Amino acid sequence: MKIAAVLIALVPVVSPALQSPVPVASEPRHHLKFENEYVRVFDVNVPAGDATLFHVHSNDYLFVSIGDAKLKAEVLGSPPADLVVKDGEVRFTKATITHRVTNPGPALFRNITIEVLKSPPAPQNSLTAEAIPGHTTVLENDRVRVERLILEPGQSVASHTHSLSGLGVTVAGGKILLESPGMKPQLAEFKPGDFRWHTGPITHSLKNIGETRFEAVDIEWKFQH
Repeated sequence: MKIAAVLIALVPVVSPALQSPVPVASEPRHHLKFENEYVRVFDVNVPAGDATLFHVHSNDYLFVSIGDAKLKAEVLGSPPADLVVKDGEVRFTKATITHRVTNPGPALFRNITIEVLKSPPAPQNSLTAEAIPGHTTVLENDRVRVERLILEPGQSVASHTHSLSGLGVTVAGGKILLESPGMKPQLAEFKPGDFRWHTGPITHSLKNIGETRFEAVDIEWKFQH
């Protein structure tokens, strides 16, 4: 028994801080769900008591929190700091950053992480990011504009156009009737964390025909100049 104890004592203990950072796509709690030339979308799940590896974000990115969480965030080379996020909160981070996140809480931490890979070239016409009825702007910078849509049961938003390419992320799911010019009405049931990408302008109206509150964020890609 004494020999075994000595052998165990001689085994080197590797501090998590010495872990070599990995690209975000190789971090096991980041699950790649969609990719094109403009965007990469990861569904991130960190169970209670777990942590991500140190990982590198080489592109500007946003995350949409699915649920509340009290976390510890640690940028490589800096001490851990408290990170409190609310359900539906959207945060944007410029590249490059190397960090990890620890979830000391009692429940799963989930977010949808969205990398901004490329901005669309500006068209010859004068399309710009314009205010959309029923949507509230929650974040805007030189790369993206983020708007929130909330529909209580029975509420609707009239026909409107998203003039820029973008990604819609569901925060609180619901049954939505979508109508677009020249197309049959579409009934869609969205769950938290669901997302849809659209390239170029899209025109539609939405109505919440379910019995629960529906909430989503729309992230629009600004043109490069």
